[in-house]
Amino acid sequence: MTVRNFAASIAMLAMLIAPLAVHAGEWEIVDSVSGFTSPGNVYGPWNSVTLSDREKIGNDKPGIAIVQQNDSDSPHPTHSLETVLDDYHDWSPKFFTYAAVGVSSGDLLPTRSAYLEGDAKLGTLGATVMGFGAGTVVNPNGVVQNYLNMGPSWYHNNMNVTLRWLPSFTTGRMGTSTALFTIANGAEGVSVTTLTLLAGNQPPNGFVVVALPNQIGQRALLGSLDFKHWLNRKGGYDVGIELERLTNSASGNMIYVRRALSVGVFREVGP
Repeated sequence: MTVRNFAASIAMLAMLIAPLAVHAGEWEIVDSVSGFTSPGNVYGPWNSVTLSDREKIGNDKPGIAIVQQNDSDSPHPTHSLETVLDDYHDWSPKFFTYAAVGVSSGDLLPTRSAYLEGDAKLGTLGATVMGFGAGTVVNPNGVVQNYLNMGPSWYHNNMNVTLRWLPSFTTGRMGTSTALFTIANGAEGVSVTTLTLLAGNQPPNGFVVVALPNQIGQRALLGSLDFKHWLNRKGGYDVGIELERLTNSASGNMIYVRRALSVGVFREVGP
């Protein structure tokens, strides 16, 4: 059995760790395809299609993401359909929270998931944001992963940098941890480029696409680059690439190398 990411992409991960730019509303559809190099060529290709929407209602920014994931691993292809509901809520100019719940059918994505985070803006300008979150996922085979997500973000002009540490605790295993780094630069309404780097042992499901998450001893290294460009004030396109290497942490042997390309379009709705 294989399990995949909590909200189908690193884009959703970025939503978990940094304040979201406020839009009157935005629809987006993203198609992602992954190819592999692995011993025996048992993995892939993988394909996911994500349809998402986010609105702005008062002090809330609720969203929904629907993910269709199909993996053609040999000899057991798998699939899932997942729905994630989430919301950002501004309690004050200095503090906001993020909450998400997800459910899925099929034998691939977590059947149930939940996440809650609080973020405090520090300093006179609020340019430093400290976040602390906790989440849980229940995989299709019943294995439960609980994790924490903590660290700072810094904002300066059109650039922001985020560092996160993610200790995770999985049924029947010792605790492990993962480190995450993102840097985004650009102006909303023009173009934004985001670099994400991740390294760790058995990251929580939802923070990187990892095969065989219920076996002991995986080490993941991942880098992704995403470019979001507005063709006009109402919408544009999003293109991303990812490279991931998964190894056996005990022997150092490669499990796979994954290369992914994602292409999406988005449309802003409202005034």
